[in-house]
Amino acid sequence: MGRTVPTFTMVLQQEMESWSKFRRALRREDQEAMDELFRAARLQLAGCAYAARPIPFESIAMAMLLVQQRGIVELERRLSLLERQGNLRQEG
Repeated sequence: MGRTVPTFTMVLQQEMESWSKFRRALRREDQEAMDELFRAARLQLAGCAYAARPIPFESIAMAMLLVQQRGIVELERRLSLLERQGNLRQEG
């Protein structure tokens, strides 16, 4: 019989566990930020699995960056909207 290939969910869980000592050394707010990053990676499991990178953390980090970038784009959009609303009030 051949080896069972772990699901990417299992790989992600193993990766999280491998960072547990690092996480434990962080301040509470940084622990929460790290947990949020891993939650973000969990949202991209299909893409991570499909990428099938030799080093799984590459896919995990890319998933984290993707969610961060989406957040940045959304904040920029909101800021632009607020700036436009502020300009409209000043002109009126």
